[in-house]
Amino acid sequence: MREHGTRAKYCIDKCRCEPCTEANRLYARERDRHLRRVSYGIEPERPAYIDAIEVRIHLQWLSIVGVGKRQVADRTGISLTAIYKLRRGVVTKCRPETANKILAVGRSAAADGAYVDAAKTWKLINELLRAGYTKTWIAKQLGSNAKTPALQLGRRQVSAIKARQVAELHERTLFRVLEERRVTRERQAKYRAAKEQNT
Repeated sequence: MREHGTRAKYCIDKCRCEPCTEANRLYARERDRHLRRVSYGIEPERPAYIDAIEVRIHLQWLSIVGVGKRQVADRTGISLTAIYKLRRGVVTKCRPETANKILAVGRSAAADGAYVDAAKTWKLINELLRAGYTKTWIAKQLGSNAKTPALQLGRRQVSAIKARQVAELHERTLFRVLEERRVTRERQAKYRAAKEQNT
């Protein structure tokens, strides 16, 4: 079932409601403008369809990092059927604007419950541990209400929401630590400079 307000609904389903008519009108207007720009040499001619191999590889990678076709559809406005066909290689060509929308989707689009590779998350946790924070403290910051909080994260995979929480904790915590260290260095440098002037 195609959505209203799209050119596909206008052309394929022959819907003539105002949103679909407007979508077709906007498409025709942009196409005419582009053809005029090409004829005047202002911009190069865009192919109507391009090879979809890069899109297919990107969709497969998104699937590996926990971004499913539903998340891609929500972010891009492209139908689930079209995304499925592109990912499976059933469709080998697509419009440039479709490719650009899909290629713009990154791993941050992963659903909260999706599982992603844990390597980056544990790298950030290890940096927090080296900075002097404990696993118990990190667990509390991540929302653990247990009597004795424990950091219960998989070594191979973690949920997307936990990965984002760790990344946010790392950023706000170590930013403060690094800023304090910078201020301390500046004070030490000023102290040494003042001491040298007095001697």
